[in-house]
Amino acid sequence: MSKITGQPQAALRASVANCLMGGDSITHTGDSWICDLVTFDCGGYQFKFRQKPEVINGNLDLFKGAFAETTEVTVADVAEDQVQEVKTAIERICWLLSFAGTCQVVPFEYEYPNGSGLTHTFAVSGVAQYFRPVFEISNGTQVKSFVEQTYNQYARLEQTRKLNVIIHYLNQAEAPAPQPMEIKLILVFVALESLKHTFAESQGFRFKDGNFRKPEWMPRDKNKKNTYWFKELVEMMLKEVSMSYDLTAAKKLRNDLIHSGLSMEPYNVQSELYADVHDLIREYLLRLLGYRGHYSPYAFERRGVSAEIA
Repeated sequence: MSKITGQPQAALRASVANCLMGGDSITHTGDSWICDLVTFDCGGYQFKFRQKPEVINGNLDLFKGAFAETTEVTVADVAEDQVQEVKTAIERICWLLSFAGTCQVVPFEYEYPNGSGLTHTFAVSGVAQYFRPVFEISNGTQVKSFVEQTYNQYARLEQTRKLNVIIHYLNQAEAPAPQPMEIKLILVFVALESLKHTFAESQGFRFKDGNFRKPEWMPRDKNKKNTYWFKELVEMMLKEVSMSYDLTAAKKLRNDLIHSGLSMEPYNVQSELYADVHDLIREYLLRLLGYRGHYSPYAFERRGVSAEIA
C-alpha cells in the first residue's frame, strides 16, 4: 500500500530496460491471459512490474547483447513530494534485479502523473544478457521473494558497502562481448577488494598510509602483524556472515594479474578460480542482504545442485 499524505496523489510510471524475469500474477484480456506481472511490496509502496508479452512468450536469446525495453512499472497514489523517494526505490529494485539476473536492469523514463505526458527520459547504458543468473529468472515468484526479503537491507547498506558498484562489476564481467579471462578475473577481484575495503570501514578500522591498521599500530611501525592484510580482512568479512573460504589460490592469481597483468596458470585453472570467486561474492551478497532460500551457484559443475541459505 502506498504511503498516505495530505497532498493530492497520482500514479507514477517508469519504463525499464533489460529485465527478463517472468511473471508472478496473471493478467486477463478477454478470453486470453498472460502471466506477466510481479508486484513488489517494498519501502511502503507497491511497485507493479509488467513485462512485455515478447519477454514472457518469446525467446530470451533474442534479447542478448541489445538494449531491450522490457518492462512498465507503475506505482499508485504517489504525492508530489514522494516522487524522488519512489524513483530511488525503483532504482534499488532494479539493482537487485540486476544481481538476480546477472543483467544490467535500468529505468530509463519516468512519467508523473501517469498519462500526463510529462515524461523525463534519460540516457542509460547496459544490454540484456542471460547467463548463469542467481535465480531462474523466469520464476517471478522466486525473484519477488528475493527482492522483498532483501530490499530493506540493500537500502541500508547500498552506500556504505557500495553494493551497486559490486553488482555492476559482476555483470560487467559477464558482458556478452568476448573478453579475456584475465579481464573477467580482475573485475571480480576488484569487486572482492571493494567489499573488503568497505567491510573494514564499517568496522571502524583506521586507514593509514595505504593500509588498514590494528589498534596497536603507530606511525612508522614496521611490524606487519599490526596491519590488517587482504587475506585476514576477507576472512573476517566472510566469518561475519558465517562463511569461510581458502583464499590461497585466489590470492596468488590476484597478485599475478594485478602486479604483472598476466598469469602463467592454464586457462582451465583461471576459469575455475573465476567461477569460485564469482560464487564466493554471490553467496556473500545473499547472506549480507539477509536472503533465505534457494539460489543457483555460478559454477557450471554446481548449477545442477540446489544451493540454499537456511
